[in-house]
Amino acid sequence: MTSDPGSIHGSGNSLRTAVLILIAIALIFYLDVVTPLGLSIWILYFIPLFLTLYLDWRHATVGTAGLVIILTYASYFLSPLDITPLFAVLNRIFFTFLITASALLIGNYKQKIGDLRNSEENYRILVEWSPDAIVVCRDRTIRYANQSFIRLFTTEGSDIPAGKDIMEFIRLDSRELVLERIRQAALGAQITVTGIRLVRPGNREITADLTLRAIVWEGSPGIRIAIRQQVP
Repeated sequence: MTSDPGSIHGSGNSLRTAVLILIAIALIFYLDVVTPLGLSIWILYFIPLFLTLYLDWRHATVGTAGLVIILTYASYFLSPLDITPLFAVLNRIFFTFLITASALLIGNYKQKIGDLRNSEENYRILVEWSPDAIVVCRDRTIRYANQSFIRLFTTEGSDIPAGKDIMEFIRLDSRELVLERIRQAALGAQITVTGIRLVRPGNREITADLTLRAIVWEGSPGIRIAIRQQVP
């Protein structure tokens, strides 16, 4: 069984971030202990808390917030006292509310990001195994082609379509029409154009219907083109 390099890379980054967070917490705790209670050094704990945004671990933010709250109250007994104990306690209670609210906001944000990634992954799977040939283009250049497109427009041993001009696969007399529809799709319209002649390897031609729409692909705008071959 082979490991997923992307997963290994992501785990390594998360581990380094976790170590950085622990070091930051330790340094801030030390500063909090050696600093009089009247100085709110604990405000620095927001730095490692926000660093948990870069951790993929599910309960990282909640765990970090809990650890920070515990250390904040521990420093109450260890720091030099230069204010009244009541004010020092109220100060830490206020901090507890702030750190808890921040942790909830960060956790909610990470949940939304995780849901978005899952949706994108599911969409990729559906596109990859769609019976229609599908490409994603940016500035006419193919950025992605699914398996159906590869089977239809490449031969064994030939280069994959990614990086090629989509116009290479469209017959000359249909190119101007398709380019105009791409421009319209880029403005937000979903367009279907029928009877387009496409060129396959060996100069073989097919007639197909194209559906075009604007999408965001890998963080940048692009045009998704679904190609359905007409049955003779």
